Amino acid sequence: MVCQSAIARVIERVESVWDDSEPEQEVITQSASDWIEDNFYIPELEGPIRLVPYQRAVIQEAERRDKNGHYVYSMVLWSDVKKSAKSSIAAAIALYRAYYYKRAQIRIVANDLKQADTRVAFYLRRAIELNPLMKDDIKQVNYKTTLPNKSTIESVPIDPKGEAGGNDDLIIFSELWAARNRAMLQMWAEMTLSPLKFGHSQRWLETYAGYTGESPLLEPLWERATKEGESIGERLGFPDLEIFSHRGMLCLWNTIPRCPWQTPAYYTEERMTLDDSEFERVHGNRWVTSTNRFVPKEWWEDCEGELPEVTRHTPMIITLDAAVSGDCFGVLMGTNRKGHVDIYYAEKWGAPPEGEIDYQGTKDQPGPELEIIRLCKKYNVIEIRYDPYQLHDMATRLGKRRRFPPLVKFNQGSLRAVADKGLRDKIKEKRITHDGNDSLTEHVLNANAKQEGESKLRIVKRSTLLKIDLTVCLSMLAYDGPLPREKKKQKGVMVQSKTKGWA
Repeated sequence: MVCQSAIARVIERVESVWDDSEPEQEVITQSASDWIEDNFYIPELEGPIRLVPYQRAVIQEAERRDKNGHYVYSMVLWSDVKKSAKSSIAAAIALYRAYYYKRAQIRIVANDLKQADTRVAFYLRRAIELNPLMKDDIKQVNYKTTLPNKSTIESVPIDPKGEAGGNDDLIIFSELWAARNRAMLQMWAEMTLSPLKFGHSQRWLETYAGYTGESPLLEPLWERATKEGESIGERLGFPDLEIFSHRGMLCLWNTIPRCPWQTPAYYTEERMTLDDSEFERVHGNRWVTSTNRFVPKEWWEDCEGELPEVTRHTPMIITLDAAVSGDCFGVLMGTNRKGHVDIYYAEKWGAPPEGEIDYQGTKDQPGPELEIIRLCKKYNVIEIRYDPYQLHDMATRLGKRRRFPPLVKFNQGSLRAVADKGLRDKIKEKRITHDGNDSLTEHVLNANAKQEGESKLRIVKRSTLLKIDLTVCLSMLAYDGPLPREKKKQKGVMVQSKTKGWA
């Protein structure tokens, strides 16, 4: 008897938890898209957002429920071309759900806390501040927004252990294409929907396409939806819309600009600032490989031309790069004035079989070090840029020479990624002039480009057997930004100390 009563109490407790877990709804009679168009403010219109017809149709489908009142889709993958308001729509859905459910728990996750709080969460906070009926009633403290009905919306850091075990009504993942590190993968695994809110909660993923083989979370979802799912565009009234339904997942994968502000003039300008593969990825929402040929042969050939005459006042820059294996050394000399680069000298040294490069060489066959000294004597060299990792010893020797140009370290980290992207833009826009040097042409055409986001790329070898040292030299020469310079210690200068007098 005791045992039966204990079991009954456990069952009663479980049933009460299950009943309480179902979110308590507010009295909202509008559909999600209608509510958004009445309440989600944007600065461009100085009032509520106006959804494009296909966006309304997809939102309506994402909100669809079955006969039991459960969401048909537990996951919504909203992937659209850049500047299609996908982040704003995700923010609007979060705000709508927060009003729709009392005491709702909504979390926004991205690849880091800054990204989560500066995209979806930023648009959400801005909409609240612009809406005169919301701004005084909603509290916003740090990364958390609290509504009068006790619903909360929070941007969370990548902390798989700390964020596990939630009971969320909505989880928004932003820019899933870039989720590839171990912490983010574990975060995805931990932040699953609670079974206690099955049918009343969703994962909402907003992103555009990534790089083939480098998006372990997004790419499998895309493949399952597009290859195994049912195309439902015609049912929604948009036969050409790439939208799929697959086992509780709704996937919009739009590749066509459909918004009125996405004009031909806008895309013409964007093509001038982005390389072809990155343009296809963000503005065509298409998967691309992160490594492609650095520049087409035709671009480089278009840059060949007659160089301006050199005078004794022409300010030259020398750049140096050596392979990690020590089997190739490149020296480049040219000018970089008013955003245009002229290349006057390019030479490479290779190591003999079973040997190493002779950096000094002889008078008749100078190595790279003697050649650099010769160039500095002959031309008005104002600066020598070099990779300190490989060339520290040589730079130290050269730096001890009297009346020698300053040697400036060009670190090969993020600075190089910016410089490589700038070089590609210069070649594309014919802001490079060269005389067709065979070695330089060979190294430029040996290079591939590995994309690192929208504004950076890295020059890499197309094959381990090919050399690209002169291409790296050209990247350093074409860089327009400031470089860190070391201050030389002055000897024999009297310095007055505040406490110890002259020293």
